[in-house]
Amino acid sequence: MNGPGKVLQQARKKKRYSLDKIHKATRIKKEFIEGLENDNVSAFPAELYYKNFLKTYAQFLALDPNEMINLYEQSKLEQQEDLFKQSNINIENKFVEFYKKNKQTFIYIGYGLIGILLVCIIVMLIPTKQVSNQEPQKTPIVKKEQTNNTQVPQKPTEQKLYIKAIADTWIKVIGDDKKLFESILYKDKTFEAVTKQEFNIKIGNIDGIEVYFNDKPVDISNGASNSKVNTITLKRD
Repeated sequence: MNGPGKVLQQARKKKRYSLDKIHKATRIKKEFIEGLENDNVSAFPAELYYKNFLKTYAQFLALDPNEMINLYEQSKLEQQEDLFKQSNINIENKFVEFYKKNKQTFIYIGYGLIGILLVCIIVMLIPTKQVSNQEPQKTPIVKKEQTNNTQVPQKPTEQKLYIKAIADTWIKVIGDDKKLFESILYKDKTFEAVTKQEFNIKIGNIDGIEVYFNDKPVDISNGASNSKVNTITLKRD
């Protein structure tokens, strides 16, 4: 992906800045600086982190942050188009190869479908028997007595989510397949939401928040990565 990484790297070398100097001045980790210069978005916990660090790094190098973001979005779009074209080519090649290997089978299937079609046409052309003039006996309609025992369906129990930030932490919350929140939840701020089925939560730093589901604390450290990033799903019992 030809993104803003090469521009950043050339600007840094032109100013003769080392990675250590960039780290001390911007507080961006070295591995993240290398990820920015190599257009490696997967080195970051989420795309939001990548974009924020990209703006900070660009400003430090006296580059236009918005221009760097646009360059990234354009390169991402070009990459998606290349992948789409390549996938189409692969599908076409596989289909042609499959057809060549099974050409005789396709011929037999075609003959079989033609035979079935001819049989259907012949059956449709055969005259049907005349219908008797006698009127069919009408089946008496029995009215069912209406009862007042109509059961009212119970409303599904709502699921409650409560999140409190201990430190500035990026989170993304999806409830019933709808995005409810995606941003940084700042220290001492809270987020509350209600859904009917489940929540899917992606956490940038498990040490920065407390999560409560239906008024019960949730262990968000279970299954977290070494970078303290975790994705959890909260469902009704």
